[in-house]
Amino acid sequence: MSDRSDKNRPSFDAFHVKEGADDKSYFNRVGVAFAHRDGEGHTIQLDSVPVDGRIILRTPKERLEDAREEKPRRRNREQRDR
Repeated sequence: MSDRSDKNRPSFDAFHVKEGADDKSYFNRVGVAFAHRDGEGHTIQLDSVPVDGRIILRTPKERLEDAREEKPRRRNREQRDR
């Protein structure tokens, strides 16, 4: 990728986090955050504003890795037929 496209990519995804039953947290993506050119801050762009819960900023890579770790592995056909 070119250097210019990397500058236009968000540094973080913004998620509204709501606590649910059994100590589960539910993440809903509500926006993104872009780093300032001088490296001294971020601009947060929200598509919606939650009225309760909290907003968490995560790098896109962290969120993808977390989703992969939580995703149950699919069983192959031999294991399903048992």
